[in-house]
Amino acid sequence: MNPLFIKGAHFFEDIQPENKSELHLVVVTHLLDNPQIYLDCLQRMGALAMILPKPKSICRATLEQVEKRFQVVIKSRQQIASVEVMAAILNDFVPSDELVLVDIGGYFATSLPELIPRLKSRLKGVVEVTENGHQRYAALPELPVPVVSLARSPLKGPEDYLTGQSIVYSAEALMRECHHIMNGGTAVVFGYGKIGRSIAKALHAKNINTKVVEIDPVRAIEARSRGFDLINKEEALQTSDVIFCATGNQSLNNHDFNRVKNGAFIFSVTSSDDELDLVQASSNFSVSRITDHVSRYERLGQYFHLANRGDAINFIHNAEVGPYIYLVQGEVIAAINYLCENSVENKIVQLPTSLRKDLARRWLSHFG
Repeated sequence: MNPLFIKGAHFFEDIQPENKSELHLVVVTHLLDNPQIYLDCLQRMGALAMILPKPKSICRATLEQVEKRFQVVIKSRQQIASVEVMAAILNDFVPSDELVLVDIGGYFATSLPELIPRLKSRLKGVVEVTENGHQRYAALPELPVPVVSLARSPLKGPEDYLTGQSIVYSAEALMRECHHIMNGGTAVVFGYGKIGRSIAKALHAKNINTKVVEIDPVRAIEARSRGFDLINKEEALQTSDVIFCATGNQSLNNHDFNRVKNGAFIFSVTSSDDELDLVQASSNFSVSRITDHVSRYERLGQYFHLANRGDAINFIHNAEVGPYIYLVQGEVIAAINYLCENSVENKIVQLPTSLRKDLARRWLSHFG
């Protein structure tokens, strides 16, 4: 086994909570090309009742190995959002005892209020990892159970930063496969959040002319203070050679694609369902495959390139962020334990600072 994975396994053994015999876990996760030591830790903590892989980040070889050990159910976001579908599945796999849902992207947010009365198990709460998911749970009028959010935890900052770096790496690799490079052109980043900020910084470090579209005035000021020109969407679409979509909230709608500069490359940092309105675009344009991961959209003399069907491009290259992913997964494990051992209000909460500091110290002892 790779030394990184060995260290990761030792880290999980170090932070392993005591086994909870009545605890069942249902986990939304990526299944990438690496050993599933995180799932091993969850299984030691309680019963890993079901894994819901995110459909657009599945390594087939990993899936085959995981299916030999765990119950794996592959469902779309729409299916998981269905109260009837999820109640039936959860009651099949968790007919009693306690349940914690681990979410990446707010998959359970839509159905949660109506789902709980239909469950045979006792739902202790939800652990949410992403900002998109945080916002989906925050949008509910009332939370029926506590949600421990990692989205704004300082321990997730390194992963967000390195995700931005990996997005730029993948974008360069995909453009080179099409015999293009970024240098000499203009790039724009839609959204100056944690990942967008990292993308802009990485592009600037490569001497690529980079601008930012940001509707939040506070983030816009921060981008401007870092030396990035602020432009509006229309100007960005008409003048940019490379477009990075990092808002998590539909950067581009159907009408926007009509204004994209000829030959431009469009890259997303998250699911196309969240970032791009592709349904009409795919029918309005003639779509042809240029490489395995880049398609050309063309209509009436206009054309542009879309990478990975509008989904996050870093998963093409396994979304590598080194050992920092274990820090995020370690916080998920700590959050599950926190829900089980404490009486937590029905609202969005973060882990106490003391628990995060202890986790950080343990991580540093293995990887520092």
